[in-house]
Amino acid sequence: MTKNYTALAAEILSHVGGKENISFVTHCVTRLRFTVKDKNQVQAEAIDKLPSVFGSKWSNNQYQVIIGNEVNDVYEAICEAGDLKRQEGIEENLDRDLPKEKRGLKDLLGTFMETLSSIFAPFIPAIVACGLLQGILYSIQTLGLIDPASETYTFFFTCSQAAFYFLPVLVAFSAGKRFKCNPYLAATTAAIIMHPTFSGMAGTSVKLFNFLPITYAGYASTVIPAILIVYFQSYVERACKRVVPKMIDIIVTPLVSVMLSAVVGWMILAPIGNWIGTFVAQGILWLYTSLGPVGGALCGALYPFMLMTGMQVAMSPITVQNLATLGYDFIYPCTAASNAAMAVCALFIFWKAKKEETKSLGLSTGVTALIGVTEPVMFGLIMKYKKALWATVIGGAAGGAIMGAFTVQYLSFGFVPFGTIVLAMTETFPWYMLGVGVSMVVTWIAMSLLKFEE
Repeated sequence: MTKNYTALAAEILSHVGGKENISFVTHCVTRLRFTVKDKNQVQAEAIDKLPSVFGSKWSNNQYQVIIGNEVNDVYEAICEAGDLKRQEGIEENLDRDLPKEKRGLKDLLGTFMETLSSIFAPFIPAIVACGLLQGILYSIQTLGLIDPASETYTFFFTCSQAAFYFLPVLVAFSAGKRFKCNPYLAATTAAIIMHPTFSGMAGTSVKLFNFLPITYAGYASTVIPAILIVYFQSYVERACKRVVPKMIDIIVTPLVSVMLSAVVGWMILAPIGNWIGTFVAQGILWLYTSLGPVGGALCGALYPFMLMTGMQVAMSPITVQNLATLGYDFIYPCTAASNAAMAVCALFIFWKAKKEETKSLGLSTGVTALIGVTEPVMFGLIMKYKKALWATVIGGAAGGAIMGAFTVQYLSFGFVPFGTIVLAMTETFPWYMLGVGVSMVVTWIAMSLLKFEE
């Protein structure tokens, strides 16, 4: 590490109550995400004052520390902090249960969203890598720089499909960590569900042992089936460990947990999960296409509030389902309009502010927001100035309306509006640029009319 993240990690670890208070810790693109046992031990004010920390917040039962682009290095330092102190190192998923407490509907919804976030956040870089490669291939093919029938194109296109085709395996491995079962066994079960032999028999019905009905289907690129199966598998594995003698545990538990989960998955869980995923994606697509510009405007206007609460990562399953069923996503363009609005707010503040510290923050966060990293500007400026928040909502809605009106496409996960702009280079690219441009212009006008003052 070129920068001393160890000291920062030790401070954060101390202020969240130490590793003994942590039940689960992961990270997304810009935030550390802690699930703690005792919220009272978390010293949020002390953490907010630490260098390189842009702020922190509670999202339901999850404590999020906004770090920015260096979050992976800080996360690694936190995971190694125990070893540096010659104590048992903190793991990604400590095998300790949270205290049981009565939960209402709001708490259950929060737990559900937090669970989705913690499952998807770790492997988003893999999806971004493959998605970006797809965008590059699409662009150079459109420009006539490569023959789509060539061996070179076929090789790289196949590479770009890997993270999406084997998505159930990535989901299962991450879900295994989240649900506290062996992630390698979880990945193995997902691999069974999407095995090419079974996929090639899609639509065929058989009966195991002449009485257990199974209908084969193709589950490549799906999400929810893997999550449901691994959740079930976590209970099977724990049950096995309670009743199987230690002497044969290493032999019996893997066999029983994988095979039982695979059978139940094929019979019940995978079909249910596939139906849920398709239903949700088609429902959102119907709302989006039916409402058109209104749907896009709502999406662009509401995104800042999703970012505040950390819910943007929990939208990943919808994006994945869109990519699997449609071949493109329509949520990212609306996000691009909102991000562009945030960037313009920061640059407007840079232009108008008198204090050097505010000007510096406006310029740095404005540039990073144009690339697609918006937590710094959100927590550093927009949440601080209400007029900036309202201008972001107005500008995001204006750009989102255009995205919705023309059903603008985005080819994969990425950093919007301009970080991975190559992924927007489809037949709707002119409308993408128009939506982003309108968002930026309207936001600047809104900041002027609202008479922003530092």
